[in-house]
Amino acid sequence: MNVTDYFIIGMIIGGLIIYYLLKKKKSLSIKRMLRKARRGEQKAIHLLESNGYTVTGAQERKTITTWINGKPYENHVRADYLVKKRGKTFVAEVKTGKNAPRPTLADTRRQLMEYYLAYGTDGILLIDMERKKINEVVFAVSGREEKNRFVLLTVITGTIGLLCGLLLYKYFLSSF
Repeated sequence: MNVTDYFIIGMIIGGLIIYYLLKKKKSLSIKRMLRKARRGEQKAIHLLESNGYTVTGAQERKTITTWINGKPYENHVRADYLVKKRGKTFVAEVKTGKNAPRPTLADTRRQLMEYYLAYGTDGILLIDMERKKINEVVFAVSGREEKNRFVLLTVITGTIGLLCGLLLYKYFLSSF
């Protein structure tokens, strides 16, 4: 073997060592992040309870069926906590990162909306464990409120009309 062969073998071994070390560093980083998230979730229970919420469920799985071209596809979501306060039910989502607790970020907003639709709760609590803050998030989809308001007004108007008709008949038309 000549010097070039040793050089090539050294580069290959060095490359493998660097690859292994980078992979190990990434693995440790992910484990550290998961430990931090688990600790944050445990501390979130205390934060919720100290703010008057009662934890009614943890890591509850919900099935979502998505129909694509007539074919059903089942998926699952898992909320950190289900909580109650003053008769209202919420999904509580715990975030421990620097940017993740921002409900205006697209990924966070989409996750919260998915929980909102899947669990059918009164709202979502986004818990920022870095700042020890609870943000209540509620979604309003344009058009739905107007439709519900129209139906409600129609029922109220119909009921009032029916009562007026009955009163007219009883007091004025029944004497004829």
